[in-house]
Amino acid sequence: MITRFGLAPRREGWTVERFQRHWRERHGPIIGGLPGLVRYWQNHALAAPLPWPGFDACSQLDAPDVAAFDAVFAHPTYLTDGRADERRFVDRSVGGHLLTERVVADGRTDPAGVRLLVFLRAAPRCGPADVAAVLTAPGRGGDAVGREAFARVPDASGDAFDAVESLWFDDAGAAVAHLRSAAAERDRRALAGVVRGTEHLVAAVHVVL
Repeated sequence: MITRFGLAPRREGWTVERFQRHWRERHGPIIGGLPGLVRYWQNHALAAPLPWPGFDACSQLDAPDVAAFDAVFAHPTYLTDGRADERRFVDRSVGGHLLTERVVADGRTDPAGVRLLVFLRAAPRCGPADVAAVLTAPGRGGDAVGREAFARVPDASGDAFDAVESLWFDDAGAAVAHLRSAAAERDRRALAGVVRGTEHLVAAVHVVL
């Protein structure tokens, strides 16, 4: 199974509330109806004392393989309705994506919870496999009730980041508290020399498919 993370900022002049409502109510059904997708989750940012990660849309799509994604985004409905709607509410000129494989799935990964998504860029002379080697080590995540990790597929399209770590919590307060914890500090130190940049997003999941 391949997981695609799509990232894009909202268009200038759109509030977060208007953007999330349009994404959920108008855009979601268009993309969710495309044949070939196995899963479509929207990660909606929650208010948290964190820097803006550089994007407002963080979609998560699953399909059986890379070829299936090629077919999804070549479908006539996407090329007409999907792209036209994207131009209404996201700035595609500075968006990005990455195609990944899930390399960790531990504990409770319930979309009714809250997730802390950590997007990681590999250091020079390192790549997705090097980051994945750290993310798959046992004991990461502190008090998270569930943990997932995704590593970018080599040579696939999209290179916005090299890996994504997803930590699941019961609420946003627990997710933010984790970032200040000794466990999170240990996790960050384990990535020293392997990762040269991270972005964080505390999000609630809207399940489209």
